[in-house]
Amino acid sequence: MIEVHVVTAENSLAYAAELESYHRWRHLIYVEERGRAELRKPDGLERDQFDTPQAIHLLALENGRVAGGSRLMRASRPTILSEIFPHLVERSELPRDDATLDWTRMFVVPSHRGAGKPRSVRGALFTSVMQYALSANARRLGGVMEAFRLSQFAAVGWRMQILCLPRPIAGAMVLAAFVAMDDEALRSVRASTGWAESLLRYEPDRRQEVRT
Repeated sequence: MIEVHVVTAENSLAYAAELESYHRWRHLIYVEERGRAELRKPDGLERDQFDTPQAIHLLALENGRVAGGSRLMRASRPTILSEIFPHLVERSELPRDDATLDWTRMFVVPSHRGAGKPRSVRGALFTSVMQYALSANARRLGGVMEAFRLSQFAAVGWRMQILCLPRPIAGAMVLAAFVAMDDEALRSVRASTGWAESLLRYEPDRRQEVRT
């Protein structure tokens, strides 16, 4: 059974082993698999300047083992978009508000991938990211992403605001885009992925009620 755990500065000590695995998988996927040599670290753990105490990590766990993950950050804080790629924002103002959640470092471990697979780890993460964002009173969700995400988002019925044309960055086609946040976006992703139930878990501290 997949569960998606919300990990913040308040409960990170309880997830020390899972967080190490999460950062190791980020290194394996972003550096070894996708060729992002600039992210390589001697310890094999991919961390950057945006893995701050304010970051929210969503860990997809199956039987306690990391199967995927994502990182969220309020856009009022420094983000990859605001600090490194602000030039990608061509069709809007650069988001710098608490109602925008910056979404980065989304991944699924290779053994849990499968195009079109029902109740997949990717679907669990999409559903849980949307659920968490709504519970956090966000109005939009996104940031810098690889262009292939657009077809994935369209497949789950999300409406997108695309801020620039895709361009090659670090060997991938990259753009800035945001997903509109509302109850219909949550309903559509649940219907399309098969994850009708809530998968989010807060342990040991529950900081807010999550919309179900």
